[in-house]
Amino acid sequence: MNQQIVSNSIQEINHYNRVLEGNKRYVAKKLSEDPNYFKTLSKGQSPKYLLIGCSDSRAPPNELTETDPGEIFIHRNIANLVIPTDLNLNCVIQYAVEHLHIHNIVVMGHTCCGGVKAAMTQDSVGGLLDLWLNQIKLVYEKHADLIESFVDENDKINCLSQLNVRAQVMNIWKNPIVQKAWQKGNPVMVHGWLFRVETGYIEELLIDQHTPEEMCKVYALKFKLESEKQLSKHVSPAGSPKNNAKKRFLNMQRKLIEHINQLKENNITDQDGEIKEIGGFIESSKDL
Repeated sequence: MNQQIVSNSIQEINHYNRVLEGNKRYVAKKLSEDPNYFKTLSKGQSPKYLLIGCSDSRAPPNELTETDPGEIFIHRNIANLVIPTDLNLNCVIQYAVEHLHIHNIVVMGHTCCGGVKAAMTQDSVGGLLDLWLNQIKLVYEKHADLIESFVDENDKINCLSQLNVRAQVMNIWKNPIVQKAWQKGNPVMVHGWLFRVETGYIEELLIDQHTPEEMCKVYALKFKLESEKQLSKHVSPAGSPKNNAKKRFLNMQRKLIEHINQLKENNITDQDGEIKEIGGFIESSKDL
């Protein structure tokens, strides 16, 4: 076997082992601070945030925000995209909102993003990646004049990264799971962050909080909530067979009362005649 290959393999194994050794040091450190740390962690999670970030190894959410395990529910993919048909992402959003009762969703992009850079070129990345990056190309197409107004290539990439975050925030606002939570009274807030790799700071993007109200009405879905469904079981909709039967009954009852009052006004005292008249009316009411 080639000596270089053997040397490289040994080096990679050492890198791999270093990660496992790091885990042992991490556990030892946590237990020294709190002997019950992991036992407490195993009892469940109650995170306050859902963060949708990029898979880039330079952007670890917990480390960047100095948060512990259990504080942030995290989903990551290439270029932090919120694609409406992404079942994985939608399951994460639904679980976070409906089961973990999270009130803050954060989309975090970053500068120097390889996915954003690749989307700005015409070179094929290959396979499914080209389809995935088309979502960023849509953002580029919409804002091409602004992006191309920058001279420096990194500035163009960072501009598109920021615009991409804004676009993904909009996609979350349009998400039926989030809209249903709003209608039920769960105040889910959506935030856009841009992590600047070159400085280490997170920049909170000033995205207009009124935008959900100003979206095209076609995106504003209306849901029939459980309370309304329960109510509908007791109230028959107009035009239903049950509702029509009730109308016929009320109509028959009204006519019956009017007929009896008319008999009284005419001072009809013949009991047999009254019964006959009323009986005749009841017979005719079958056709109502």
